[in-house]
Amino acid sequence: MSAPLISAYLISVGILLMAAAHAAILARGSGHSHTNWSFAAICLGFAGFQFFNAMQYSAPDQASALAAHRWVNLFSIVVIPLIALAAASLDTRKRPLRIFVWLAALAGLAVCYNFLSPFGYRFYALDPDQVLTLPWGEHLRIIQGQPSLVYRLTRLVSLIVMIYTMGIALSLMRMKERLSSTLIWTGLVIMLLTTGLASMSDSGVITMPYLGGFGFVFMAGAFSILVRKEMLARELQEKLITRALAKEVQGRRKADARANQLLHHDALTGLPNRAGFFLRLESLLELNHQQGTKIAVVLFDIDRLGGVKGTHGLATSDEVLRRLSQRLSGRIRDSDVLARTRSDGFALIASHIKTDAGIGVFCEKLAGSFEEPFEIEGTQFKLTASSGMAIYPDDAATASELLAAAELALHDAKNAGTNQMRTFRPALKEDFRQRIDLESALREALGKRQFFLCYQPQVCATSGRTLSMEALIRWQHPEYGLVSPQDFIPLAEASGLIIHIGGWVIHTACAQLAAWRKAGHDSLRMAVNLSAAQLLDPYLEETLLGALARTGLQPADLELEITESVLIQDPERTVERFAALRNLGLRLSIDDFGTGYSSLSYLRILPVQAFKLDRSFVDGMDKDETSREICASAIRLAKNLKLDIVAEGVETEEQAHQLRKLDCPIFQGYLFSRPLNAEAAGQYLQNNHHPLHVMPVMQFGQTPAVS
Repeated sequence: MSAPLISAYLISVGILLMAAAHAAILARGSGHSHTNWSFAAICLGFAGFQFFNAMQYSAPDQASALAAHRWVNLFSIVVIPLIALAAASLDTRKRPLRIFVWLAALAGLAVCYNFLSPFGYRFYALDPDQVLTLPWGEHLRIIQGQPSLVYRLTRLVSLIVMIYTMGIALSLMRMKERLSSTLIWTGLVIMLLTTGLASMSDSGVITMPYLGGFGFVFMAGAFSILVRKEMLARELQEKLITRALAKEVQGRRKADARANQLLHHDALTGLPNRAGFFLRLESLLELNHQQGTKIAVVLFDIDRLGGVKGTHGLATSDEVLRRLSQRLSGRIRDSDVLARTRSDGFALIASHIKTDAGIGVFCEKLAGSFEEPFEIEGTQFKLTASSGMAIYPDDAATASELLAAAELALHDAKNAGTNQMRTFRPALKEDFRQRIDLESALREALGKRQFFLCYQPQVCATSGRTLSMEALIRWQHPEYGLVSPQDFIPLAEASGLIIHIGGWVIHTACAQLAAWRKAGHDSLRMAVNLSAAQLLDPYLEETLLGALARTGLQPADLELEITESVLIQDPERTVERFAALRNLGLRLSIDDFGTGYSSLSYLRILPVQAFKLDRSFVDGMDKDETSREICASAIRLAKNLKLDIVAEGVETEEQAHQLRKLDCPIFQGYLFSRPLNAEAAGQYLQNNHHPLHVMPVMQFGQTPAVS
């Protein structure tokens, strides 16, 4: 049976693709590429809209029609910001970019909703399947239903964009050509009319196909004429401007000289920028050298200023920086120099210092600048800063060397935490060089198979039976020897290598557990530590399930241990990730329980099965009553919450005896075994069949376990 309307849709697709190609060609050879590229993108959007309309209307059933309808929706949403962007490129008034960013963001949300909702973004409920028969016998599968709120809002936004486009069209009709005016207004009227008819069809008032794409085909020709003539007018105007500018070269040289001065100052605070700071430092170095006085250079970054930006906006964070620069400027001497050399911080030069006591007074004044909070729009902001200081001539002889020394001191302060100040010391250069060398070696360690796992047993307190093995990574480097996890794990986290290293640990530990299962240790579990980066890795579930599937293990065979410090970094996201891992059937545990700030609150909201009592409490059990009471309270808490608890760092019989009296169910520590390599751990499991059997401390792996 013939289908002329479907054919018309497909023909319009070809026309629109040709129009897009034509606009793209013009964009490559035109000075108005933004307009042409935008127009090409709109043509492609409407081409997709027309094509999937044809797919929907010719679909054999409602399911196929609904699948095509989602793509119709996609392109109907995408063209909205594209039309606005194209119109804005012709607008002589400069619109704020954030308007179009918000428009694109709203379109993105509508697209997500379109593919996540059961019926697309237009409907929250569908009417029964309906086939429209046209007068000439062509059948179209029409989808109708109850319009959703998202659809109504999108239509409102599209109407605003259409009105804005009409306003731009009015402002550009300077050539007063009847043909251009008639085509444009006819096309706009057709699009407005077809948009209204589409809304009525969606809600069931009438039954007809979407015809907005045909309206754009008509309007595309009109806009092509208008845009090309507008571009010709602009190009002519630009040539005239270029000639006028050529006559003013002499005058512009003076303006360039003034602009060069502006290059040495920060636009936000008015302070010298990095270039201006460096020039001031060089001149002050020469002057202080002649006078025999010292110079202190302090670089400092505001701690967590990114959090202020994220929660209160860029304008607020800028105001914080302005207020801080004003406060600092009011507390330094006229001979000192304050500059903004970094996005989140400042640099200070304190010159003409005669003694070390003067440097101390300067540091006290600097610290006092942060004691009083800032109040902005009713909100108080208490700031801290990480600072690094270098002294001339003690630490360096040139401006570049002095700044480099202060940078190293600042890096050392940041590594120590927040609100820290460090002065340069020569060892920092060597420490930093070693850190770089160690990071370089760490990047190659996995490929060169320099990592290996040790395993430390977790045993039943009453029977001595091994319940689980905790996998602990070790790094054997050919030059550095056995590198402590305390040295390379933080480096791996900072460099992003922890994801790949952690994935290797998971796969290796699962393979080892599978081997032990085949050897007869059927009830044995494996515990693996997760870092913050791993926990928030979107591919973590894929890594875990892949390792389990490859080794034939069940999710309950694997226990993931997460330290409380990881939980504090992003609590909301952590809770979500814990729930997702728990839904997979994995066993979850909190490591080093009791050492953070909010252990009890985490137990309330996290779906964990166990937590580990930190070794610092166990170590103090036979020394002070406070540690014993903390252990007793933690064990009672675990029993009341029906959670397992593992006592870490059990090293003496007295500690084990006291923990058994407190009814602690699981022990881990040197009393039973040090971390063992795979072969030694396998031998341990073979020998560990007798109640309360204590494995003699083996010579291998005498590096303490690092959880």
